[in-house]
Formats: sequence, structure tokens, C-alpha cells
Amino acid sequence: MIFHEIQQTFQVCSYLLSYPNKEFLDSIDDLNEDIDSPTFPFIKEELLKFIQKCKQMSPSELISVYINTFDFGKKTNLYVTYMSNGEQRERGMDLLFLKNYYKIHGFDITDQELPDYLPIMLEFASHVDQETIMPVFSRYFASIKEISENINPEDNHYGHIMKAIILALEAIGITKTARRSAALCSTSFSG
Repeated sequence: MIFHEIQQTFQVCSYLLSYPNKEFLDSIDDLNEDIDSPTFPFIKEELLKFIQKCKQMSPSELISVYINTFDFGKKTNLYVTYMSNGEQRERGMDLLFLKNYYKIHGFDITDQELPDYLPIMLEFASHVDQETIMPVFSRYFASIKEISENINPEDNHYGHIMKAIILALEAIGITKTARRSAALCSTSFSG
């Protein structure tokens, strides 16, 4: 039951990190039920703060903050491997690892988005068991935390989402970046 609440948190955070279009704005009130977490009230509090701040902003303000934070922010973009690799060759290996790992675990993504896009990673985490997500999020925890640390919740409402993600990961025991496992890498590249 506890991990189910974390999965739901990942699902909600994935959605809340999407571009704030009309559909997003129309659905914001419906999310209160989805974030009701009696086990993790500190996560719920961050998500409610985000929603409250969204309600106080105009649609154009929401779009502007989103674009300035995630599209133009080199230290705050949502491509997790970009933080450590930029456009280097190693990033390609990480992207291939993620795409294959998702596929092995029955999660197919389209070619429209890269597999290191944080909302995609969270969507994956909301559909698989805890043991399956541990290698992925342990591997990229430092990058996710760095993104979170670069978005101050006092200045930018997306900081609350990033804080909720870090709290959820820490709640399931992911608190630092693990070294790459050769066995995990070879498994993710097999057919």
C-alpha cells in the first residue's frame, strides 16, 4: 500500500511537469483526490502548495514560468542525463540504457521524447514495482536532486514538484546516486 502511494505521487508529478496548456489548467482542481497521501503528508503538502500557486497565476504566467524554467534553464531542464553529460557520447549510452531498460520491463515510449525526460521516467516508475525502479533512479538521483536544488520553491512553484519527487525517492530508500552495475548495463542492452 505504501509503495502504491509513491507510484501515485510519481504519476501526479509526471502530469504536473507537463506543459501548462488549457487541459492542464482545467484539470488542476481534480488532482486533490489523486494526491491524498495519509502516509506521506510532507509530499502531499508540497503538491498542494504547487496547485495553490498555479491557481493564483494567469495562464500566460504559468506558460512563461514553465518555458523559462525547463526550456531555457540549462541547470533546470527536465532531461536528467543532460545534467551530467550534456551532448557528449556518454549521454547517448545513457539514453540507450534507459530505452532498453524500459522496454525490458514492458514500458514502451515513442520516439517523440527522449527516455531521460523526467516526466517519462516518473511515468515508468508509476507503472512498475519498487525493485524495478531502484536501478534507474539510483543511477540518476544526483542529477534529479541537482535540478531540484536549482529551482527554489519560494521563487518558482515547480520547486514544490521537484521537492515532492526527491521526498518520494527518499521515502523508498533512494538517497544517493549508485555506481553503474555492469550486470545491469549488460541486461539492459540484451535483446
